[in-house]
Amino acid sequence: MSQRGSRRSAGRVRLRWVERVGLRIVFVALLLALGLGIGIGLRRAIGGIGGKPSEAGKGATGTQSGRKIAFWKSSMIPNFVSPKPGVDPMGMALVPVYVDELSQERFLNLSPVQMENIGLRLATVATTKAQRVVRSVGRVDYAEPLLGDVTLKIGGWIEKLFVNYVGQQVRKGEPMFSIYSPDLVSAEDEYLIQSRLPQPGGAARPQDVFNAYDKLRYWDVPEDEIEAIRRAGHAKKSVTFRSAFSGWVTEKHAFEGMYMKPGTRFFRIADLSRVWVYVYVYEYQLAWLSVGQAATLTLPYRPGQVFEGKVIYIYPDVDPQTRQIRVRLEFANPQLQLKPEMYGNVEIATQSGQRRAVPLDAIIYTGGAKTWQGRAPTGHRREAVVGAGRHRVGFAYLQVKPGKFEARETILGEDLEGGKVEVLAGLKDGDRVVVNGQFLLDSERKVKRANLAMFTKGRKGP
Repeated sequence: MSQRGSRRSAGRVRLRWVERVGLRIVFVALLLALGLGIGIGLRRAIGGIGGKPSEAGKGATGTQSGRKIAFWKSSMIPNFVSPKPGVDPMGMALVPVYVDELSQERFLNLSPVQMENIGLRLATVATTKAQRVVRSVGRVDYAEPLLGDVTLKIGGWIEKLFVNYVGQQVRKGEPMFSIYSPDLVSAEDEYLIQSRLPQPGGAARPQDVFNAYDKLRYWDVPEDEIEAIRRAGHAKKSVTFRSAFSGWVTEKHAFEGMYMKPGTRFFRIADLSRVWVYVYVYEYQLAWLSVGQAATLTLPYRPGQVFEGKVIYIYPDVDPQTRQIRVRLEFANPQLQLKPEMYGNVEIATQSGQRRAVPLDAIIYTGGAKTWQGRAPTGHRREAVVGAGRHRVGFAYLQVKPGKFEARETILGEDLEGGKVEVLAGLKDGDRVVVNGQFLLDSERKVKRANLAMFTKGRKGP
């Protein structure tokens, strides 16, 4: 009986285990069925939103509110189109493309939410006072009219030098050197003899002794030296000569004891109160420059300090190697902060009058050019402007009305300061163009164009 009881107990345990396993299987099956039902419902809901189920049964020639459907496309897979409603390989319902949308391929429609999501930003086309700035690197140099050479018209030996090194500052009237010259001593004696001769009407005056006095003055002997000779009553061995102008010694060729021939350069002196700055510009920039324009110069090691000058000469030749033209500027230098051979950044501002301009960011360049005769492209408003010739072509996305944008071809003029470009045709004052998000619009337009091309060529989805 004990064995029979143990068998009964084991049978009951196996029965309970089978019952528990069966309940678990049923529970899992119910969960799977519930999940499948929820998935089908969600799929139908998503398909209804993306594919507009109210239109799903109407086919390629169906209409909604009077609009004819051309074909159906996937909202998720680019370039997937179909002539009838259905779903794409991802299970998403196809959306209709209307015939009127295809007939206006250059137009795009965006909802306010879409515009906000892509960060779309607009700017207004306006005619403003245009400015262009020519930027270059300038080199500081001496102003040639303020350079002077110290020479003598007679020969002689240098007895004493008062200016002894390059870079020394010299002021007008200061002594520079003393020389001994036999010719000069003879002229002094002649002057003394003539000054002692009686003159009609009274005592002799230095200016009345024409021959000897004028000879000394023509040789640049200072007036105080002539007076000292007259008072001494005898010729001086050496005569001191003084500087005729103020400046800094840039060259020195004289040394004590040297014999200097007539016309030999003793010194070269430069006045640095004004300096010249040379810049090089390209050929296309030449039309923007004219003599008298204002210019500014800044030095890298003096941030914030601006030197103001002007254009004083544009050279008539072009460098055959660099194809650049040299331009000369002049700057006041009262504090001597500008030194020859310095380099600085130069800006020359030019005024271009009133120009219709648009931000550069609004233009998508096509890389082409068109001959411009002062008329807008066909279908656009005709506008008479100056600048006939061959010009760049691009296009901008113009807001026709809120949420609707047109890819408008534009003929472009010159690039202007402030990140703007001149518009010759295609846009008018007051137009609103896209300056941020235009490339996303352009991508969408290209997809739209590709869909149209595939549909017209008979390329269909499955």
